[in-house]
Amino acid sequence: MHLLFLADGLFPFVVGGMQKHSTMLIKHLSPLVDQITVCTCSEINAPPPAEQEILDEIVTSKNNIQVLTCTFEDKGILPGHYLRASRKLSRSFLNLAGDLSQYDCVYAQGLTGDAFHGRHPRVMVNLHGLEMFQPAYSVKEALAKRLMRPIFKSQIRQSWKVVSLGGRLIDILKSNGARDEQVVVLPNGLDDEWFDKPSAVSKGDGIRFLMVGRNEYRKGFHVLEKALSLIDKSIELHLVGDWPKVETTRHSLTYHGVVRDKHRMMDIMDSCHVLLLPSLSEGMPTVVLEAKVRGLKVIGTDVGAMGILESDLLLPGDSLALAEAITEKSDFGHSQKLSERFRWTQVAEATSNLF
Repeated sequence: MHLLFLADGLFPFVVGGMQKHSTMLIKHLSPLVDQITVCTCSEINAPPPAEQEILDEIVTSKNNIQVLTCTFEDKGILPGHYLRASRKLSRSFLNLAGDLSQYDCVYAQGLTGDAFHGRHPRVMVNLHGLEMFQPAYSVKEALAKRLMRPIFKSQIRQSWKVVSLGGRLIDILKSNGARDEQVVVLPNGLDDEWFDKPSAVSKGDGIRFLMVGRNEYRKGFHVLEKALSLIDKSIELHLVGDWPKVETTRHSLTYHGVVRDKHRMMDIMDSCHVLLLPSLSEGMPTVVLEAKVRGLKVIGTDVGAMGILESDLLLPGDSLALAEAITEKSDFGHSQKLSERFRWTQVAEATSNLF
Protein backbone atom coordinates (compact mmCIF):
# COMPACT_ATOMS: atom_id res chain seq x y z
CA MET A 1 0.00 0.00 0.00
CA HIS A 2 1.43 3.36 -1.12
CA LEU A 3 -0.61 6.23 0.33
CA LEU A 4 -0.55 9.83 -0.89
CA PHE A 5 -1.43 12.14 2.03
CA LEU A 6 -2.37 15.78 1.27
CA ALA A 7 -2.18 18.23 4.20
CA ASP A 8 -2.48 22.02 4.27
CA GLY A 9 0.26 22.18 6.89
CA LEU A 10 1.51 19.95 9.67
CA PHE A 11 1.61 20.74 13.40
CA PRO A 12 3.61 22.35 14.99
CA PHE A 13 4.83 24.14 11.82
CA VAL A 14 1.25 25.23 11.11
CA VAL A 15 -1.00 25.53 14.17
CA GLY A 16 -4.55 24.25 13.95
CA GLY A 17 -6.81 21.27 14.65
CA MET A 18 -6.65 19.92 11.09
CA GLN A 19 -2.86 20.26 11.05
CA LYS A 20 -2.51 18.38 14.35
CA HIS A 21 -4.89 15.70 13.01
CA SER A 22 -2.66 15.31 9.91
CA THR A 23 0.55 14.96 11.91
CA MET A 24 -0.87 12.35 14.27
CA LEU A 25 -2.64 10.35 11.57
CA ILE A 26 0.48 10.18 9.37
CA LYS A 27 2.56 9.10 12.36
CA HIS A 28 0.20 6.26 13.27
CA LEU A 29 -0.53 5.18 9.68
CA SER A 30 3.17 4.76 8.97
CA PRO A 31 3.52 1.30 10.60
CA LEU A 32 0.38 0.08 8.81
CA VAL A 33 1.26 0.83 5.16
CA ASP A 34 4.26 0.24 2.91
CA GLN A 35 4.91 3.88 2.05
CA ILE A 36 3.41 7.34 2.65
CA THR A 37 4.15 10.30 0.40
CA VAL A 38 3.14 13.53 2.13
CA CYS A 39 2.43 16.76 0.24
CA THR A 40 2.31 19.66 2.66
CA CYS A 41 2.91 23.40 2.84
CA SER A 42 3.91 26.37 4.95
CA GLU A 43 1.97 28.94 6.85
CA ILE A 44 0.38 31.27 4.29
CA ASN A 45 3.06 33.05 2.23
CA ALA A 46 5.91 31.67 4.37
CA PRO A 47 8.72 29.31 3.33
CA PRO A 48 7.83 25.66 4.03
CA PRO A 49 9.71 23.74 6.72
CA ALA A 50 12.56 21.53 5.61
CA GLU A 51 11.81 17.88 4.89
CA GLN A 52 14.09 16.70 7.70
CA GLU A 53 12.41 19.02 10.21
CA ILE A 54 9.07 17.40 9.39
CA LEU A 55 10.50 13.87 9.57
CA ASP A 56 12.08 14.68 12.94
CA GLU A 57 8.63 15.74 14.22
CA ILE A 58 6.85 12.66 12.85
CA VAL A 59 9.02 10.10 14.62
CA THR A 60 7.95 6.59 13.63
CA SER A 61 9.37 3.09 13.92
CA LYS A 62 9.33 2.71 10.14
CA ASN A 63 11.40 4.77 7.69
CA ASN A 64 8.74 4.90 4.97
CA ILE A 65 7.67 8.56 4.76
CA GLN A 66 8.58 10.88 1.88
CA VAL A 67 7.82 14.60 2.28
CA LEU A 68 7.17 17.03 -0.59
CA THR A 69 6.64 20.71 0.25
CA CYS A 70 5.60 23.99 -1.32
CA THR A 71 4.51 27.48 -0.25
CA PHE A 72 0.83 28.19 0.39
CA GLU A 73 0.48 31.46 -1.52
CA ASP A 74 -2.47 33.76 -0.83
CA LYS A 75 -1.89 37.44 -1.57
CA GLY A 76 -5.44 38.19 -2.68
CA ILE A 77 -7.82 40.62 -0.99
CA LEU A 78 -11.04 40.20 -2.98
CA PRO A 79 -13.82 37.94 -1.60
CA GLY A 80 -13.06 34.27 -2.15
CA HIS A 81 -9.28 34.75 -2.21
CA TYR A 82 -8.64 31.98 0.34
CA LEU A 83 -10.80 29.57 -1.64
CA ARG A 84 -8.92 30.34 -4.86
CA ALA A 85 -5.57 30.02 -3.07
CA SER A 86 -6.60 26.63 -1.64
CA ARG A 87 -7.49 25.32 -5.09
CA LYS A 88 -4.15 26.61 -6.40
CA LEU A 89 -2.41 24.77 -3.56
CA SER A 90 -4.14 21.55 -4.61
CA ARG A 91 -2.82 22.01 -8.17
CA SER A 92 0.67 22.52 -6.73
CA PHE A 93 0.31 19.24 -4.83
CA LEU A 94 -0.78 17.54 -8.06
CA ASN A 95 2.46 18.66 -9.72
CA LEU A 96 4.53 17.54 -6.72
CA ALA A 97 2.90 14.10 -6.58
CA GLY A 98 3.92 13.12 -10.10
CA ASP A 99 2.50 9.94 -11.63
CA LEU A 100 -0.70 9.21 -9.69
CA SER A 101 -0.77 5.56 -10.77
CA GLN A 102 1.94 4.84 -8.18
CA TYR A 103 -0.49 5.57 -5.33
CA ASP A 104 -3.15 3.13 -4.13
CA CYS A 105 -5.16 5.81 -2.34
CA VAL A 106 -5.21 9.58 -1.77
CA TYR A 107 -6.18 10.98 1.65
CA ALA A 108 -6.98 14.71 1.40
CA GLN A 109 -7.54 17.17 4.22
CA GLY A 110 -9.96 20.00 3.47
CA LEU A 111 -9.72 21.28 -0.11
CA THR A 112 -6.31 19.77 -0.83
CA GLY A 113 -7.86 16.99 -2.94
CA ASP A 114 -9.60 19.38 -5.34
CA ALA A 115 -7.26 18.85 -8.31
CA PHE A 116 -7.13 15.06 -7.80
CA HIS A 117 -10.81 14.31 -8.43
CA GLY A 118 -11.23 12.60 -11.78
CA ARG A 119 -7.50 11.87 -11.92
CA HIS A 120 -7.40 9.15 -9.25
CA PRO A 121 -10.22 6.67 -8.51
CA ARG A 122 -9.76 6.59 -4.74
CA VAL A 123 -9.67 10.05 -3.19
CA MET A 124 -10.78 10.06 0.45
CA VAL A 125 -11.66 13.57 1.70
CA ASN A 126 -11.90 14.77 5.31
CA LEU A 127 -13.73 18.11 5.58
CA HIS A 128 -13.64 17.99 9.42
CA GLY A 129 -16.20 20.29 11.11
CA LEU A 130 -18.04 21.27 7.89
CA GLU A 131 -18.16 24.86 9.13
CA MET A 132 -19.19 26.21 5.73
CA PHE A 133 -22.57 24.43 6.10
CA GLN A 134 -23.18 25.61 9.68
CA PRO A 135 -24.73 28.92 10.82
CA ALA A 136 -22.87 32.19 10.24
CA TYR A 137 -22.70 34.95 12.87
CA SER A 138 -21.76 37.98 10.78
CA VAL A 139 -22.42 39.31 7.28
CA LYS A 140 -18.77 38.75 6.33
CA GLU A 141 -18.82 35.17 7.60
CA ALA A 142 -22.13 34.48 5.82
CA LEU A 143 -20.69 35.72 2.52
CA ALA A 144 -17.52 33.62 2.94
CA LYS A 145 -19.55 30.48 3.67
CA ARG A 146 -21.85 31.08 0.71
CA LEU A 147 -18.82 31.30 -1.58
CA MET A 148 -17.38 28.08 -0.12
CA ARG A 149 -20.44 25.85 -0.27
CA PRO A 150 -20.50 25.03 -4.02
CA ILE A 151 -16.88 23.84 -4.10
CA PHE A 152 -17.28 21.84 -0.88
CA LYS A 153 -20.45 20.23 -2.25
CA SER A 154 -18.42 19.30 -5.31
CA GLN A 155 -15.75 17.73 -3.08
CA ILE A 156 -18.39 15.66 -1.30
CA ARG A 157 -20.02 14.39 -4.49
CA GLN A 158 -16.79 13.57 -6.35
CA SER A 159 -14.98 11.78 -3.52
CA TRP A 160 -14.52 8.03 -3.31
CA LYS A 161 -15.03 8.27 0.47
CA VAL A 162 -15.94 11.22 2.70
CA VAL A 163 -14.83 11.10 6.33
CA SER A 164 -17.32 12.16 8.98
CA LEU A 165 -16.52 12.69 12.64
CA GLY A 166 -20.05 11.45 13.39
CA GLY A 167 -23.17 12.86 15.05
CA ARG A 168 -24.95 15.72 13.29
CA LEU A 169 -22.08 15.98 10.78
CA ILE A 170 -23.32 12.84 9.03
CA ASP A 171 -26.66 14.54 8.35
CA ILE A 172 -24.87 17.63 7.00
CA LEU A 173 -22.84 15.50 4.60
CA LYS A 174 -25.89 13.62 3.33
CA SER A 175 -27.94 16.78 2.91
CA ASN A 176 -25.15 18.10 0.67
CA GLY A 177 -24.93 15.16 -1.69
CA ALA A 178 -23.03 12.40 0.12
CA ARG A 179 -24.31 8.88 -0.56
CA ASP A 180 -24.54 6.27 2.20
CA GLU A 181 -21.75 4.18 0.68
CA GLN A 182 -19.45 7.23 0.58
CA VAL A 183 -19.65 8.20 4.25
CA VAL A 184 -17.18 6.64 6.69
CA VAL A 185 -17.18 7.58 10.36
CA LEU A 186 -13.71 8.08 11.82
CA PRO A 187 -13.33 10.08 15.06
CA ASN A 188 -10.58 12.39 16.19
CA GLY A 189 -7.97 10.76 18.37
CA LEU A 190 -5.48 11.16 21.20
CA ASP A 191 -2.01 9.72 21.55
CA ASP A 192 -1.42 7.07 24.20
CA GLU A 193 0.15 9.51 26.66
CA TRP A 194 -3.22 11.19 27.27
CA PHE A 195 -4.58 7.85 28.51
CA ASP A 196 -1.89 7.60 31.19
CA LYS A 197 -2.76 8.07 34.85
CA PRO A 198 -3.61 11.73 35.66
CA SER A 199 -0.79 13.73 37.22
CA ALA A 200 -0.77 14.21 40.98
CA VAL A 201 -2.06 17.79 40.90
CA SER A 202 -4.25 19.02 43.75
CA LYS A 203 -7.80 19.87 42.70
CA GLY A 204 -8.32 21.88 45.89
CA ASP A 205 -11.67 22.48 47.56
CA GLY A 206 -14.87 23.07 45.61
CA ILE A 207 -15.47 22.56 41.91
CA ARG A 208 -13.06 24.01 39.35
CA PHE A 209 -14.45 24.73 35.89
CA LEU A 210 -12.34 24.97 32.75
CA MET A 211 -12.83 26.45 29.26
CA VAL A 212 -10.31 25.86 26.47
CA GLY A 213 -10.28 27.22 22.93
CA ARG A 214 -9.69 30.05 20.48
CA ASN A 215 -11.36 33.42 20.88
CA GLU A 216 -13.91 32.94 18.08
CA TYR A 217 -17.57 33.88 18.28
CA ARG A 218 -18.71 30.33 17.50
CA LYS A 219 -16.91 29.06 20.61
CA GLY A 220 -19.61 30.72 22.72
CA PHE A 221 -17.55 32.75 25.17
CA HIS A 222 -20.25 35.44 25.08
CA VAL A 223 -22.75 32.76 26.16
CA LEU A 224 -20.56 31.82 29.11
CA GLU A 225 -20.03 35.48 30.02
CA LYS A 226 -23.81 36.00 30.16
CA ALA A 227 -24.20 32.80 32.19
CA LEU A 228 -21.64 34.04 34.73
CA SER A 229 -23.72 37.20 35.25
CA LEU A 230 -26.74 35.00 36.07
CA ILE A 231 -24.94 32.91 38.71
CA ASP A 232 -25.18 34.29 42.24
CA LYS A 233 -22.74 32.00 44.01
CA SER A 234 -19.01 32.31 43.39
CA ILE A 235 -17.44 29.78 41.00
CA GLU A 236 -13.81 29.10 40.14
CA LEU A 237 -13.14 29.19 36.41
CA HIS A 238 -9.86 28.51 34.57
CA LEU A 239 -9.48 29.80 31.00
CA VAL A 240 -6.97 28.48 28.45
CA GLY A 241 -6.73 30.47 25.22
CA ASP A 242 -6.69 34.08 24.08
CA TRP A 243 -9.91 34.96 25.89
CA PRO A 244 -10.86 38.56 26.78
CA LYS A 245 -10.90 39.65 30.40
CA VAL A 246 -14.25 39.49 32.19
CA GLU A 247 -15.03 42.14 34.77
CA THR A 248 -16.39 40.35 37.81
CA THR A 249 -16.03 40.63 41.58
CA ARG A 250 -18.19 37.57 42.24
CA HIS A 251 -16.25 34.81 40.50
CA SER A 252 -12.62 33.65 40.62
CA LEU A 253 -11.16 33.61 37.09
CA THR A 254 -7.66 32.39 36.25
CA TYR A 255 -6.25 33.10 32.79
CA HIS A 256 -3.57 30.66 31.59
CA GLY A 257 -3.23 32.16 28.10
CA VAL A 258 -2.51 29.99 25.06
CA VAL A 259 -1.00 26.66 26.16
CA ARG A 260 0.94 24.71 23.52
CA ASP A 261 2.77 22.30 25.79
CA LYS A 262 0.87 19.04 26.14
CA HIS A 263 2.12 18.25 29.64
CA ARG A 264 1.18 21.67 30.99
CA MET A 265 -2.28 21.21 29.48
CA MET A 266 -2.56 17.85 31.22
CA ASP A 267 -1.62 19.43 34.55
CA ILE A 268 -4.27 22.16 34.13
CA MET A 269 -6.93 19.60 33.26
CA ASP A 270 -5.90 17.33 36.12
CA SER A 271 -6.43 20.25 38.52
CA CYS A 272 -10.02 20.85 37.32
CA HIS A 273 -13.32 18.98 37.56
CA VAL A 274 -15.56 20.18 34.72
CA LEU A 275 -14.94 21.30 31.14
CA LEU A 276 -17.31 23.93 29.72
CA LEU A 277 -17.98 23.88 25.98
CA PRO A 278 -20.73 26.42 25.14
CA SER A 279 -19.98 26.32 21.39
CA LEU A 280 -22.46 27.38 18.73
CA SER A 281 -20.87 25.01 16.19
CA GLU A 282 -18.16 22.35 16.33
CA GLY A 283 -16.76 19.27 14.65
CA MET A 284 -15.47 16.80 17.23
CA PRO A 285 -13.54 18.97 19.71
CA THR A 286 -10.23 17.37 20.67
CA VAL A 287 -10.40 19.23 23.97
CA VAL A 288 -13.47 17.19 24.94
CA LEU A 289 -11.61 13.94 24.28
CA GLU A 290 -8.68 15.25 26.32
CA ALA A 291 -10.91 16.31 29.20
CA LYS A 292 -12.85 13.05 29.31
CA VAL A 293 -9.76 10.87 29.28
CA ARG A 294 -8.33 12.93 32.16
CA GLY A 295 -11.51 12.34 34.18
CA LEU A 296 -13.34 15.68 33.79
CA LYS A 297 -17.09 15.94 33.40
CA VAL A 298 -18.29 17.95 30.39
CA ILE A 299 -21.05 20.55 30.13
CA GLY A 300 -21.44 21.08 26.41
CA THR A 301 -23.86 21.93 23.62
CA ASP A 302 -25.51 19.62 21.10
CA VAL A 303 -23.43 20.58 18.07
CA GLY A 304 -21.34 18.69 15.51
CA ALA A 305 -20.27 15.26 16.73
CA MET A 306 -20.77 16.07 20.43
CA GLY A 307 -23.74 13.68 20.53
CA ILE A 308 -21.48 10.64 20.29
CA LEU A 309 -19.33 11.88 23.18
CA GLU A 310 -22.01 13.11 25.61
CA SER A 311 -25.70 12.33 26.14
CA ASP A 312 -26.83 15.23 28.34
CA LEU A 313 -26.22 18.28 26.15
CA LEU A 314 -27.55 21.85 26.08
CA LEU A 315 -29.03 23.83 23.22
CA PRO A 316 -26.39 26.19 21.79
CA GLY A 317 -26.73 29.86 22.74
CA ASP A 318 -28.79 29.26 25.91
CA SER A 319 -27.01 31.18 28.68
CA LEU A 320 -29.71 30.44 31.27
CA ALA A 321 -29.47 26.68 30.70
CA LEU A 322 -25.68 26.90 30.96
CA ALA A 323 -25.93 28.85 34.23
CA GLU A 324 -28.35 26.27 35.62
CA ALA A 325 -26.12 23.37 34.57
CA ILE A 326 -23.14 24.98 36.30
CA THR A 327 -24.99 25.71 39.55
CA GLU A 328 -27.40 22.77 39.87
CA LYS A 329 -24.88 19.95 39.53
CA SER A 330 -22.92 20.10 42.73
CA ASP A 331 -21.69 16.48 42.64
CA PHE A 332 -20.05 15.65 39.33
CA GLY A 333 -18.52 12.35 40.41
CA HIS A 334 -16.40 10.50 37.88
CA SER A 335 -16.53 11.00 34.13
CA GLN A 336 -17.45 8.10 31.89
CA LYS A 337 -14.29 6.42 30.60
CA LEU A 338 -13.29 7.39 27.07
CA SER A 339 -13.44 4.49 24.61
CA GLU A 340 -10.24 2.96 23.29
CA ARG A 341 -11.44 3.71 19.76
CA PHE A 342 -10.32 7.31 20.32
CA ARG A 343 -6.66 6.31 20.57
CA TRP A 344 -4.74 7.37 17.48
CA THR A 345 -3.55 3.81 17.05
CA GLN A 346 -7.19 2.69 16.72
CA VAL A 347 -8.18 5.59 14.43
CA ALA A 348 -5.23 4.85 12.14
CA GLU A 349 -6.06 1.14 12.01
CA ALA A 350 -9.68 1.87 11.10
CA THR A 351 -8.48 4.29 8.41
CA SER A 352 -5.99 1.83 6.89
CA ASN A 353 -8.67 -0.88 6.80
CA LEU A 354 -10.70 1.33 4.44
CA PHE A 355 -7.78 1.57 2.02
